[in-house]
Amino acid sequence: MKNRILTLSVLAATLFACTSDSVINDEINLTSQTELKSKKKAVERPFKIRAAGTFITTFVFDPETCPALALSAPGEGNATHMGRSILLEEWCWSGAPMDLGTRSLIITAANGDELWATPSTIVFTSDTTFEEVAIIEGGTGRFENAKGEFLESVSLIFGDETELFGTYSLIGEGTITY
Repeated sequence: MKNRILTLSVLAATLFACTSDSVINDEINLTSQTELKSKKKAVERPFKIRAAGTFITTFVFDPETCPALALSAPGEGNATHMGRSILLEEWCWSGAPMDLGTRSLIITAANGDELWATPSTIVFTSDTTFEEVAIIEGGTGRFENAKGEFLESVSLIFGDETELFGTYSLIGEGTITY
């Protein structure tokens, strides 16, 4: 009888000693790993891009979406930290002189991570070339809180005398912090 009570006591002690500690430890480990990832220090790195694509300009005249002129410029190329990428620049110009309008640039890596930038200045260096500074303002995936800027040099080849469509190529260089 004493052996049965001793055996049952040892069995009960073993069961209670192993039941919930592993769950608690797993939750602690999971929380610690998540905190480590979120506390990872952002590092400034060089950023380069080379791409080419097409552009089309349309007259919109819609005060809610775009009051005057809209440009869409999809393309593809390579960017550091992203590899083979696709990009889309969109631009809505109000028609006001010296106003760059609303502009956005999205660069998407092969794995789906996006890098978001806003072209902020533009300087025409000829009738078919210009330079612009793009400000990096975040993204998705590893670029969620990215910051930085890069200078793009862009060359245009117009499709006809209307200059409303054509092709472009660009080379850019700057820094990104993520």
